[in-house]
Amino acid sequence: MIFFDFKKYFLVIVYFILILTSDNLYSKEVKIVTKIENEIITNIDIENEYKYLITFNKSLQEMNREKVYKFAKESLIKEKIKKIEIVKYHELNKKNEMIDVMIKNLYQNIGINSKDEFKKYLKTLDLDFDKIYKKIEIEGVWNQMIYSKYRNKVIINQEKIKKKIRENPKKNEVFLLSELIYDFKNQEEIKEKYQKILMDIQSIGFKEAVIKYSNADSKNNFGLIGWVNKNTLSKIIKEKLDNLDIGEITDPILVPAGALILKIDDKKLEKLDTNLDEELKKIIQYETNTQLNNYSVLYYNKVKNNLTVNEF
Repeated sequence: MIFFDFKKYFLVIVYFILILTSDNLYSKEVKIVTKIENEIITNIDIENEYKYLITFNKSLQEMNREKVYKFAKESLIKEKIKKIEIVKYHELNKKNEMIDVMIKNLYQNIGINSKDEFKKYLKTLDLDFDKIYKKIEIEGVWNQMIYSKYRNKVIINQEKIKKKIRENPKKNEVFLLSELIYDFKNQEEIKEKYQKILMDIQSIGFKEAVIKYSNADSKNNFGLIGWVNKNTLSKIIKEKLDNLDIGEITDPILVPAGALILKIDDKKLEKLDTNLDEELKKIIQYETNTQLNNYSVLYYNKVKNNLTVNEF
């Protein structure tokens, strides 16, 4: 005699209810696109990342949709790899004031004044606040981890910086810089990749070349570093920039994170802060951030190389 299996029947009914109430049923089938260890990325994740990226970086809206989708996928892979490493040492979903500040900066940059307003705004875009919070948390905790791990390896020669400040005139040149950092296996590949990047810069522009090639965190902002005081730069970088006009780029410059290409977006003369301590503080902050960013890229690449990434 065959008995009616109520438990099995109940599970089947629940399964179909879950499918029928899924928000994604009406759009497209959910497919796993990439698997990194036990972390998966689906086509829906990429769509949500796409919406997130174009919401908070309007310049991406001008780019080809397919290219932004590819960028969204790369962004998620990077996020998953960072998360895998973070959870070995840190517990996520804990109160973290720095993450709250990062979230506040995020919504204020798009003209929103409160978290509640921000949540309502995200709903209109079909984006989830908690998921965005987790994204920001991963990035913030990663930066905290890098700082804790490498802060004692940051080398700053304060006396040398003070001497440079005193020797320079009251007006100093400042550059609006963008960067592209690419990795390489040997000396020959530095030149080969550089020539390939040059060709793409000429055909699609520097910003899109950054999205395609750069492995620096500045990639999320098209490589933009911002205004940089000439005093903060190393001798070799200053020499490279001195020979360039606005809109031109440097030859590859070897840095710990790879080969660096710099582009001058603008330049001007700026009056130096007459307060030595304030000027020193700004230069130390820039140099510290530069060195920590290099360590971040190196550490990320090391973690990535030890993981298995499967594409479907």
